[in-house]
Amino acid sequence: MQIPVLIQVLLIFGLVVAASAKKVHLGLAAALGGILFALWRGLPPLDLALTVGSELLNPDTLLLLALVIVIMVFSAAMKKAGAMHLFSQALGALVPSRRLALALAPLIIGTLPMPGGAILSAPLVDSFDPDRARGPATLSAANYWFRHSMELAWPLYPAFILTATLSGLSVGRLILLNFYAIPVLFGLGLIFILPRQHETALALRIDGLTSQGGQVAEGANGIAGAGSVSASLTDGGSRRARLSLVVQGFAPLLIVLGVYGLLDLIWRQMSPGLGLPAAATALIGRYAWIFCGLAAGLVYVVRRYGRPAIRGSLSAATLKLAAVVAGIRVFAALLGAGGVAVAAATELAAAGIPFLAAVAILPFVAGLVTGVGFGYVGLSFPIILGLAPADGSFPLTAMVALAGAFGYAGMMLSPLHVCMVVTATHFGTSLLATIRRFALPLILFVVVAIAYVALLARFKG
Repeated sequence: MQIPVLIQVLLIFGLVVAASAKKVHLGLAAALGGILFALWRGLPPLDLALTVGSELLNPDTLLLLALVIVIMVFSAAMKKAGAMHLFSQALGALVPSRRLALALAPLIIGTLPMPGGAILSAPLVDSFDPDRARGPATLSAANYWFRHSMELAWPLYPAFILTATLSGLSVGRLILLNFYAIPVLFGLGLIFILPRQHETALALRIDGLTSQGGQVAEGANGIAGAGSVSASLTDGGSRRARLSLVVQGFAPLLIVLGVYGLLDLIWRQMSPGLGLPAAATALIGRYAWIFCGLAAGLVYVVRRYGRPAIRGSLSAATLKLAAVVAGIRVFAALLGAGGVAVAAATELAAAGIPFLAAVAILPFVAGLVTGVGFGYVGLSFPIILGLAPADGSFPLTAMVALAGAFGYAGMMLSPLHVCMVVTATHFGTSLLATIRRFALPLILFVVVAIAYVALLARFKG
């Protein structure tokens, strides 16, 4: 009897997660899991080797590895210079609650749709709970959850753009359609991942952090002055001091976001007339401008705090993390070579699975298999959109909302999701422990999404 491909995938996922829990390097565990799955699916050894080699030499993979390394270097430089503490102070000047700051830091970084971007917000989350009083698994889940709480309705994400393209919905309509997800995800995260607990005044705590930051980056320009700004804030200082703190704290990240956003906007206007191949256009758009933004941010940090800020920023831990990402990409490529998406669709059709169940299950499985938003959209949406009733009895908007919610849930649970991997690695916890912390709010989000889709269907979108 042939084991269904969905069961095969779940078994392999279980083995990878179990190996990781036993301290096997996650990249190695993922690569070996992919090889085992490919052999199980009958992929010839030569094809298997070619798939692995092709993925490791794939420009997208190489650029992703380079981007993860540059992000880690940028984060380390900010931390060493004390700029990370300045960001904490700036957010603290605007947000009086550490609980809100823990949520807003990754949310702000989440407006930047970079691969593996959670590693940029992880040190910021750390700075609001340096003693890790909430625990590594909770901080890991918070960073991961809030980093992605805008993904369904934020028009800069590749998954959003691909959804609009495939469904034919306008950008504005798709934003309105999925906007419900932002407050729902944010609220559920606050309630279940970061519940209220007694906390000291944020500004006073961050003032202490500034002193620590000054010790780390001794002699760096501007750090000493930051402490006095914080002190004036805690004593009810002037608006000018508060504004100065906010500008200094947000400057590196605003430079990264600003340069990226401006160049990306220019590129979107220019690229159609350049006649470049679609693959080259996609790679340039996905990576070139975020590299430029990070480079500009690094230049600012070095000029502002001195060259010592960047010394030693490339560590063995960074290279180990890059190896994890490489292993995950190999795993994803081998799952694709095993024909998971097509086989799953065939099995569902043969089993007589209802239309709505297929609209939910296929994106969920695709999200689980790929671990990226554009993966579940690209693999499943062409299939489910073709399943739409010809009589229009179920509106397109309801289909897109349902598929998006389930695809998002699968992506968030996927051990292939680079953001979850780098987050768990940063906080020194396991993928399973991280998933446990956000499993309940994710289930509740899916329940809310189903109710929302029912309303859309009832009132015809």
